[in-house]
Amino acid sequence: MDETSSNNNPSLLYSKKRGARVAYLGNSIQYFNDTPRFMIRLSRQAVVNNANPKEPYDAFIEHQNSCFRGGANLGRLWREGNGMLNHGFASKTAIMKVTDDGDNIIYDVGSPTVEDLLALKDWDFIVMNDHTQGPARLESRNAAREILMEKYAPLIAANQAISIIIETVAYRFEEINGSRDLGTVYEFQQKVREGVLSYVDALRTKLPPFISPRIAPVGAAYLHVHEHNFVLWEQLFDSYDSFHPSPKGTFLQGCVLHYSMFLSPPQIPSTEEGIADLWKDARMMNWVGKKQGYEIMPLPTVEEAKYLLQVSIFVCDRELNKYDAEPCTES
Repeated sequence: MDETSSNNNPSLLYSKKRGARVAYLGNSIQYFNDTPRFMIRLSRQAVVNNANPKEPYDAFIEHQNSCFRGGANLGRLWREGNGMLNHGFASKTAIMKVTDDGDNIIYDVGSPTVEDLLALKDWDFIVMNDHTQGPARLESRNAAREILMEKYAPLIAANQAISIIIETVAYRFEEINGSRDLGTVYEFQQKVREGVLSYVDALRTKLPPFISPRIAPVGAAYLHVHEHNFVLWEQLFDSYDSFHPSPKGTFLQGCVLHYSMFLSPPQIPSTEEGIADLWKDARMMNWVGKKQGYEIMPLPTVEEAKYLLQVSIFVCDRELNKYDAEPCTES
């Protein structure tokens, strides 16, 4: 079910355009801390909308829908479809309807399949991620390239949408989750980067230049924090498994995604209450101890949010070859 955003900021100034329509495809890297709903709220923070006059939409997200499956790569997601009824979106904030007798609850879990979602031909951006280890290994990388070209590309073209491929993040610890052969954090990240670049190259052979795919350099952003603020880098990961994003990691990912879509950074809240409001209606959050009812993992402070925003600007400017900026060295 797609979700249309409400105007949470009455001072937001719009042109006569609409907001962007965004489809999300992937796995827990996006559904942990509910990236789609987070992105709607993040994109609506600006007092004056930074719209590109060449685009049919302003720089905020009007509505979203998704197809996620836990642990899935792009091939499995295509074949097996949505798994969110069993992977975290069957929560109170996801309830859309309860039958009169109370026996049946309908949850906002997203579209049943990738094909169903993209068949709507209604999307401006299609954000996707592969299983993190997928692009890092040659065999799985080639399999993903093939399915992107054969299955995904025709639907992306039919939507005339810009695809945003997330450069996912090397794990916090070496050798966890079957990643021993992928090396150090730097080696693992470089292999992911090479694979994601190959995905973009594959899609470019099937798509017209005006919807050329883009990379969201989330992994590069994490690596930048690793180099310049190691303590905060550790906090970007789920403290339970050390490879999913914490809320702080999702915040950084969201800033990178916003810039990758709109080619401009988001405006972020100036208070911790405002930061908390970004997750006000999240269908799933990280809980300390992995049980709902436990304390939610810490959200970014105002100062951390400012720093992570600057990191996102640095890596996205570098991705777009805008200019050589100075690295962000402190929070």
